[in-house]
Amino acid sequence: MTHHHPFGTTRDANTFPKSGSIAAISTTMQKDAALYAMALREDGLLPGTLVATGTGWRKIETVRPGEMVLTFDSGMQPVAEVHELTIPYHALPPHKAFIMVVPRGVLGNRRQIELLPLQEIIIESDFAEEQYGDPFVLIQALMLDGFDGIHRKPLHGDLSIYMPTFAQEQLIHTCGTALVTARAESDFSPFEASSNLPAREYTRLPLADLSALADSLKEERAA
Repeated sequence: MTHHHPFGTTRDANTFPKSGSIAAISTTMQKDAALYAMALREDGLLPGTLVATGTGWRKIETVRPGEMVLTFDSGMQPVAEVHELTIPYHALPPHKAFIMVVPRGVLGNRRQIELLPLQEIIIESDFAEEQYGDPFVLIQALMLDGFDGIHRKPLHGDLSIYMPTFAQEQLIHTCGTALVTARAESDFSPFEASSNLPAREYTRLPLADLSALADSLKEERAA
């Protein structure tokens, strides 16, 4: 039985799975094309998302470069940049005009949160441990549609996105102990990213494995 206790408090960060044990997909725009067909390719945080900073819980849109944010692996780390992006509603393909709603407590979040469909989060699963040797894996919010009340919410206006970056890829705490990925700043420089990859990247699974993982979670919860 999977223990759905708050993520980030149950294991040594130094043993978190890194790329290599499974074919890794770099954060540098190399995600599964099939996922792009299902949702917007953007990741990042939506306005109002709370992140743990050196001055307490703050909305992501108020965080500035140089400020300290709590990461899972490395404690407090300075933000390199906060990239902002606004996608006009008229530019959104109709079948991609949605975000994901996560009810309070499902991912360790203390309040309901909203995530971009391809924002990667951490889940814990017996299936993942059996299949990949580690119970903690990254999965896109979209893949958890229907799990424990997680659902799609249609967009009816422009979409604003905030992408905090660090010297290397990190997992950051949002709205409690929900852990989501934040990119390395080098991801925004294709040349730098291809010639000098960040020291730490987390294991990515192909779409078929993500689908099997999501199905297993839903079956576990239904049992």
